[in-house]
Amino acid sequence: MSHSYLPITLACAALLPLCSADLRAQAPATPAPASAPATQAELAALASIPAFTMRDGLPNFARMVANKEEVRVSYFGGSITAGAGSSKPQFCYRELLHTWLKQQHPDTRFTPYNAAIGGTGSWLGAFRCWNDVGYQRPHLVIVEFAVNDGGAPEAEVIASMEGIVRQLRLNTPSKPDILFVYTLVKGHLDDLKAGKLPPTMQYHEKVAAHYGIPSVVMAKRGAEEILSGRMTMEAFAKDNVHPTDAGYALYLEALKPFFSQVFTTSPSATVVNSKVPAPLSPQAMEKAKLVSYDWTTLDEGWLGWQLSSASQIPHLAVSNKPGSTISFKFKGSQVGIYDIIGPDTGNLEFSLNGGDWQKKVNFDKYCLTYARPHATPLAQNLDPSKEHEIKIRIAADKPEGSKDIYTRLGWFLVDGTVNDPNAGIDPLKRIDNIYATMKPVTWTAPEDRWTNLEKTREKLANGPSFTMVLLGDSIIGDTSASNFELLMQRDYPKSSIKKVLSLRGSTGCWWYKDENRVESYVIQHNPDLLVIGGISQRDDIEAIRSVIHQSRAKLPNLEVLLLPPTFGSNNSAMLQNYTLKPDAKAYPYRANLQKLAQEEKCGFFDMTAPWWEYIKSSGYATDSFKRDVVHANARGSQILGRLMQKFFAP
Repeated sequence: MSHSYLPITLACAALLPLCSADLRAQAPATPAPASAPATQAELAALASIPAFTMRDGLPNFARMVANKEEVRVSYFGGSITAGAGSSKPQFCYRELLHTWLKQQHPDTRFTPYNAAIGGTGSWLGAFRCWNDVGYQRPHLVIVEFAVNDGGAPEAEVIASMEGIVRQLRLNTPSKPDILFVYTLVKGHLDDLKAGKLPPTMQYHEKVAAHYGIPSVVMAKRGAEEILSGRMTMEAFAKDNVHPTDAGYALYLEALKPFFSQVFTTSPSATVVNSKVPAPLSPQAMEKAKLVSYDWTTLDEGWLGWQLSSASQIPHLAVSNKPGSTISFKFKGSQVGIYDIIGPDTGNLEFSLNGGDWQKKVNFDKYCLTYARPHATPLAQNLDPSKEHEIKIRIAADKPEGSKDIYTRLGWFLVDGTVNDPNAGIDPLKRIDNIYATMKPVTWTAPEDRWTNLEKTREKLANGPSFTMVLLGDSIIGDTSASNFELLMQRDYPKSSIKKVLSLRGSTGCWWYKDENRVESYVIQHNPDLLVIGGISQRDDIEAIRSVIHQSRAKLPNLEVLLLPPTFGSNNSAMLQNYTLKPDAKAYPYRANLQKLAQEEKCGFFDMTAPWWEYIKSSGYATDSFKRDVVHANARGSQILGRLMQKFFAP
């Protein structure tokens, strides 16, 4: 595969234009009256709408807050959750709620995740649920899609919202609590003053009631101000959709009573298993997923691993050659594409199961000055029990108004199953197949790498067995996913090598050190080597030291290998202050970890340097080795795995 780039001339323009005023400027002392205040009867009808419905509540969230545990909160929605309309990020409802929660419970660590994409509803949300939310292992997911679902058929909305709920409750290890929130646009006012929820909110409420999910009608608080004449619609939302700072402040006021009641309810002493009844919809999208173009067959007209201008799509397959095709097989009820469009986008043609080619308009005449993510269905209502083959190709005709006919494809959208092209083959052959498509890792391990790892070296060389535990977060999981132990087994045929993965998402030794967790995560596996790494250590050197001491107290012959961070955000301090060698002034944690290894007589593998040097010299964008903004994809894992192999090589 070529390492050259097709030109991408689109700057990643802001998808969410922001106002310039701050909160005080958006709330004048004498607000202008609304053009047509509601009647007393209409205000009474509005008042009859519940501000929130508790249903089964947020029992696990409440318990964790009461116990002062770390609580991860994912905000899953469209442009309103993303903060469009606010003058500064801290004035959107997401940030306002986070700040308020911290004020109410200062001893609880709330970790927020922004999983919002402007202009997208629950249909795309069902496909991106795992990549954008599930992998975070959240404890609470706040879902806001009612505005963007406006105009969609009821059956489609219920199927996609159920898909989100069922994926979170069935597939996400943290089994998060869920909250639905409903925001306001001008078109909702007539329904609200008639005492009823707009249709899309009603669809969401059917799902909420079926699964016992609480909901907050944030729209009611804004409507009260507007319909009473205390605020104009323009003061609430200049474009009738995206709130000003004053509008977002009202959303916070709508959320406070709900969360106050959550916190005043006696929390459960144990984990509450949320109910997962039979779905309402026969087409509930619980199998919806993003499928990388890496799993497809591309002809020579496409270049993969290309730079993306949107963080939601890590990397792209790009072509502007008419007739260039991509194809793959799947089982499922629907298939679509998730790409980036802009002023030079062309149209597509697709064929299903060998049928006639059908035109798919992909150019958007309103997207002429910026690039944006774009999702569109290709085929729906398919027989999910049968295998289907989809082919797409670049249409030859240039759309009127477009500068070219580019397609920049990030994902296929599949509601069903897709076979990994390497599935079913020998695991060692599988990782060799992936690595064969990559530039080789040429790093040479230093001669002193075995310092404090002498027993490890001996057991690997002479056997009869060797066990290692990998302790950390999902980045350690990505390292493990490389199956580097198979490469080591090939290098050390005399020893039976066993790898044990002990991880918890977004977790470091600050958590493992307490409540005798070292016993279950390390000691019970009786390892010869403990490998500690990841990006979630919070720079807490003393916590790592504690885990080392606890482990050696029970296993006096245990050796320990410390790994500094790899992957993570491109904006991380590790990369913003990168140096070839650990530097305490540039990035203290990496240097302090090396110092800890010396003090505690541990091995130290400065994986940060060879990993980052490889990526910089690869000819590809950093995100070409990621499956999302943080984690490694299969190729990225192979970088880590081949480095581990070289570190341990005979």
